[in-house]
Amino acid sequence: MIEQNTHLFSPGIIGPFKTINRFVSQPMEGNDSDHGAVSADVLERYRQLAAGRWGIIIVEALTVDAAALARKDQLVINSNNVPGLTKLIDAIKAIAPDTLVIFQITHSGRKSGKAFSRPTALYAPTPDEHLLTTDEIQEIQDKFVEAARLSELAGADGIDFKMCHGYLGGEILRPANIRDDRWGGSFENRTRFFREGFARIRENQQRADFILGSRISYYEGIRGGCGTVAADDVVEDLSEMDEVIRIMAHMKLDYLNVTAGIPGVTSEIGRPTATSRWLYLQQFRYARRAKSLAQDMKIFGSAYTVLLEESIKAAEENLARGDADFVGWGRQSLADPHFPAKIDQGLAVDYCKLCSGCSKHMVRQEKVRCIFRT
Repeated sequence: MIEQNTHLFSPGIIGPFKTINRFVSQPMEGNDSDHGAVSADVLERYRQLAAGRWGIIIVEALTVDAAALARKDQLVINSNNVPGLTKLIDAIKAIAPDTLVIFQITHSGRKSGKAFSRPTALYAPTPDEHLLTTDEIQEIQDKFVEAARLSELAGADGIDFKMCHGYLGGEILRPANIRDDRWGGSFENRTRFFREGFARIRENQQRADFILGSRISYYEGIRGGCGTVAADDVVEDLSEMDEVIRIMAHMKLDYLNVTAGIPGVTSEIGRPTATSRWLYLQQFRYARRAKSLAQDMKIFGSAYTVLLEESIKAAEENLARGDADFVGWGRQSLADPHFPAKIDQGLAVDYCKLCSGCSKHMVRQEKVRCIFRT
C-alpha cells in the first residue's frame, strides 16, 4: 500500500460492517440487462468491479417498477428477478467477499423514457406525462418497501433509497412540488415519502446487518428544485435540505451519499467536466456541510473523477479532515474498474478522459461503456 494514502486504505465503519477501504464505486447504469433481469454483461461488469477491491460497490438504479424505465434495458427489482440478483451478489462476493454491495432502488418518474416506458409527474405534467394520483404515489412507496425486502432476500448488504438527479425520489422533495394532497405542498408532506418509506422498511427488516441509506441532490440548480426555498426561486439556499439530512440522521440511517444536479438538465453541477472542473469544490462543500449535520450517519462524497490523478490526494485530505467518511468515483469506475487495487499496488491507472462518451451511450440508449476500454 502507498504510505501517504493511509486514510483511503484504512478500514471504514458503516452500520455493523467494517469496510476494507474508503473507496465507493458509485451507481453507474450499464443499460445492458436482459429485459430487466441480470444478464451475462451485467455479471461481467460487476466481476470486474469486484476485482478492483472497492470498499463499497453500489449496484446501479434498480427500478421498483418495470413501467418506470429511464433506460430501455435498465435493471428491474421484482420477485421474478431475485434469482438473478442473488447470482450477481454471489459473483461479486466470490471475488471480493469483504466488499459491501448496496442496491440502489429507484423510480424514474419524469425521466422514464416515453418510447418504452411511462413518464409520470408529481406536479405540472407536460402533455406526455401522467400526473400521479395520491393512491399511485402510495403504491410506488409500497414498491420501494418491497424492493428493500427483495434486496435483503437477494443477499445485498443494504440499499440506497434514491432521492437524487431528478428522479421521483428527488422530485417529491422540491419546493416546486405544490401538490395539494399528502405528498406535496408543505415540507412535512414533501418529506413524507421517504420518512414513511424508511420507517416501513425498518419495520419489515429481517437482518440486523442490513444497512439503509440514501443519495440526495443537495442542490439541483433549477427553479424550485432541491436546495432552494420556494417554488419560484433558483438561488441556492440549503436550509430545507439541511433539515432533510437532520431527519435522516434522527431516523438513524446508516449513510448519506451526497451529490448535486440533474443529468441532462444541470449535468455539470453533479458531473463536472474539464471546462467546469472547479464545480468539484461545490461538491466538497456539500459533503462537508452534510457531515456537520450527520451525527452518526456516514457521509459519501462525490465528484472525484474530474480530478483524475489529483483525486487521490483530494480524497485523502477530505478523509483526514473528517469532511467525508467514504469517497466515491462514478465515471472513473467505468474507465478503470480496477482503480483502487491499482492505486494500492502502485500500478498505472486508466484515468477517465472526461469526454462524456459513456453519457452519450446512455442518451442513445446503448450499452453504457467507457469508449476507451476494449
